[in-house]
Amino acid sequence: MVIGTFVIILFLLLISGMHIAVALGLTATALLLIFEGMPLSVIAQNAFISVNSYALAAIPFFILAGDVILEGRLADRLLDFAGLFLRRVRAGLAMAVVVSSVFFAAVSGSSVASAAALGRSVMELLKDEDYPQRFIAGLVAAGSTMGLLIPPSLTFILIGSMQGIPIVDLFTAGILPGLFEGALTISACYYLCRKHGWGNPKKDDVSIVSFANRAEYGPATAGAACIESPNAKKSKPTISSLFVSSAGVLLMPPLILGGIYGGFFTPTEVAAVAFAYALLLATVIYRTMPVKKTVSVLSRSLKQSGMIYFVVIGGNLVGFTLISLGVTDSITEVVAVSGITKWQFLLIVNTILLMLGAVLDGISVIVLSVPVLYPVATSLGVDPIHFAVILTANVEVATLTPPVGLNLYVMSGVTGLPVSEVARGIGPFYLVQIMVLLVVTYVPALSLSLLKWL
Repeated sequence: MVIGTFVIILFLLLISGMHIAVALGLTATALLLIFEGMPLSVIAQNAFISVNSYALAAIPFFILAGDVILEGRLADRLLDFAGLFLRRVRAGLAMAVVVSSVFFAAVSGSSVASAAALGRSVMELLKDEDYPQRFIAGLVAAGSTMGLLIPPSLTFILIGSMQGIPIVDLFTAGILPGLFEGALTISACYYLCRKHGWGNPKKDDVSIVSFANRAEYGPATAGAACIESPNAKKSKPTISSLFVSSAGVLLMPPLILGGIYGGFFTPTEVAAVAFAYALLLATVIYRTMPVKKTVSVLSRSLKQSGMIYFVVIGGNLVGFTLISLGVTDSITEVVAVSGITKWQFLLIVNTILLMLGAVLDGISVIVLSVPVLYPVATSLGVDPIHFAVILTANVEVATLTPPVGLNLYVMSGVTGLPVSEVARGIGPFYLVQIMVLLVVTYVPALSLSLLKWL
């Protein structure tokens, strides 16, 4: 009765065009008023408590750091450095994009920010080596999802704050799965390029000017490679010059992860440090972002943060409603009586979350599923930290799943390709994501071994 009423009200509100956060909040409020007669003051108090969290304060700072990385074109310098080692190998630049995705996953915590930053930088450069646009869009979109598994991760921050799990433990649990995903993505990238003949390494005598030095040769379009003239070869970038040029950016992951695991900063504090450091690099050291641009970055990031908080409020109200009406306990009892095993339950969970990910964004999937699924998972003996990694891996797939996958639209905007073409480019990497999801689900050691070792 309660679940049926919830689904009907939520469905009607969503098809009316109402934002998911408002629909969740109104649905939860209606159920509490109808079935519990709960005062509005109590509902409002619970809504406030759901976002009155020190851990959640990290979200706007990591979003700000990602936006500064995007506007300050800090990705260019990393691509220079990685490309110098890999570009003479077939598929080298494509693999450099994946390496860069792993790097930015350890900086921004957001897959959307990584996709936007890398996508704008690599399009023309990869097209110059015969990579089709569809492949480039799919590669960047898929590679950027590693920002959800590799710490710091906004998804882990959200789950940890909702369930009271130490966020540093969740960060640690995501490292090996994230690196495993990166290795599989590189392997898939190399196989596709070998099969189709993409990414032929340059054999001629012409060298490519680095992104970092392109200002010396005049303006260039975003991400475009500038070709040196014969008499400019004396300025050809070297390992040492590119290392010096990109040193500030390369220090970001050690600063963030070292600050967390060294005990110098909490995840919330390190988020603020990441933003301040990225702003320093972009406006003072590299001067790739005008100081006046900071205002628009702040405005855009605050809007995104407000949207996330709004969804969190709605989702937490739904969780509070289901607990208050006894729905969560009823589901747990049904699962216990049915005799469902742990692996069967996890298969059902993955199936449900993959379907939800096709129609909801990742944040909405998390705030809806955590209150309902966590009690059932723990009752079956699933480790809470392992389950958080499973949920996050599902959200990664959701960011690539049409019609709502956010990374599809980001790369469509960057490349100018239709969303359907971007989705086709993602196809092979989507299979990689599913493989990662299955391994993460049924090999708990991948998520928990590093945590136990530390």
